[in-house]
Amino acid sequence: MKIKELFEFFLLIFIPSVAFSQLKYEIECRNDLLQYSQIIGMQQVGTIELGNRNDGSVAKYLKSVGLSEGNPYCAAGQYYIFYEACKHLKLPQSQIPIPRTGLANAMYSYAKQQGNKVKYEAKLHDLLVWRKAKTSFGHIERIIEVNSKGNVTTLAFNVMGTNGKEGVFTKKRNIYHPLQRLKVRGLIGFRSIK
Repeated sequence: MKIKELFEFFLLIFIPSVAFSQLKYEIECRNDLLQYSQIIGMQQVGTIELGNRNDGSVAKYLKSVGLSEGNPYCAAGQYYIFYEACKHLKLPQSQIPIPRTGLANAMYSYAKQQGNKVKYEAKLHDLLVWRKAKTSFGHIERIIEVNSKGNVTTLAFNVMGTNGKEGVFTKKRNIYHPLQRLKVRGLIGFRSIK
């Protein structure tokens, strides 16, 4: 077997066993809110911190969830884009499908409690959640492109860009792979409603 064939064979054996431990929960969200929140999210790409201290231009994400500068903002950024989309679409904030929090795993726990368990597969707009051991800390990113074998492109807040600055960037990820010392906890999906 060639190296590529061995790798693909490994993926066929390994991914199903790993996928069993990750779960996806789907919650309701208006389709127009999903679409417009992604547009707003993409407009944030390139926003950078003042001095790699979770400050400066990124403070607006933290403010949307009631936190001050200096806090991690990966989850706050995801909330912010729904918040801004609601304002633009003249919808009440109660239409935001995820809770107002700065914790990625609080969003996942909410989806687990309020949503329906569905097949673990990546779809456009899903939120990919990682977790640090058994703590409440982790990371979250929004899927903006789905590729093969679990590979996705994400919209990520509070990450390092190729320019060495922290901020908002797109990233290449895999829905089965850890992120440094963070294990994939699962996906938050959205069931489109009118």
